Amino acid sequence: MSAAEQAMNYDLAIDIINLMKMMASDEKDKTTDETKRKALDEKIDMYCYEESVLNGNGDSTALLSLYDKVFNFYSPIIKETYANQ
Repeated sequence: MSAAEQAMNYDLAIDIINLMKMMASDEKDKTTDETKRKALDEKIDMYCYEESVLNGNGDSTALLSLYDKVFNFYSPIIKETYANQ
């Protein structure tokens, strides 16, 4: 993979994780159920951790695994969410 492709993948992965974090935060703001709020807090924490892995706080295996998760799991969620608006 070229440096340009890596930079594009990085930028796109960061954007997708930030969108997932924003969606969880919006959902948390709308709910009054404490159990659901706690679960959403944990999701937000996970997205923050994943962002730190992308920023170099993980090994190459974790980074590749995270890219796979972002592009194959999160991306379809984002597409579906915004396609319905």
